[in-house]
Amino acid sequence: MSEKFGTYNEGKKQYVYQMDSLDSEPDNETSADVMVKRRLSGKSSSFGGALFGEKVIVGYIHKAAGTGSKRHTHPNEQYNFVLQGTLQCDIDDQTVLCPAGHCVHIPAGTEHSCMATPEEDVIFFVAKDTRHGISGPPVDGIEDGPRVHPNAKPGQTDLDDKPI
Repeated sequence: MSEKFGTYNEGKKQYVYQMDSLDSEPDNETSADVMVKRRLSGKSSSFGGALFGEKVIVGYIHKAAGTGSKRHTHPNEQYNFVLQGTLQCDIDDQTVLCPAGHCVHIPAGTEHSCMATPEEDVIFFVAKDTRHGISGPPVDGIEDGPRVHPNAKPGQTDLDDKPI
């Protein structure tokens, strides 16, 4: 029996994924559908890759400092476990901070917006059920770019090197 930590056995189905490096489609059969790194929607600065299983979606997501998603909703609940930085989340009528090592829960159907605080980029692990997908439509119906914090640094760019 051949075992490899953090990789897969050549010619066998892949069950282990390096989440921060989902840069291309795997060449082999996979246990989950792989979404390679990309911007998640036109209303957010979220950039990352995800795995789509039969019932659960997980992703490794990056938001540039001072940027985030417009207020939106989706029918699936969401958990964001912050690995680096601090997320500022507006959920219903509350603004909450979720620093590294903490997890924010967004109930299904709840209007929300999450952004990286202006001090540093955020990396988080997201988990959702598969009823809807990885992102939801903005409340105002317009996908016109990410939300930008009023204290974001001038001249800052997002992950695609577009000015914010």
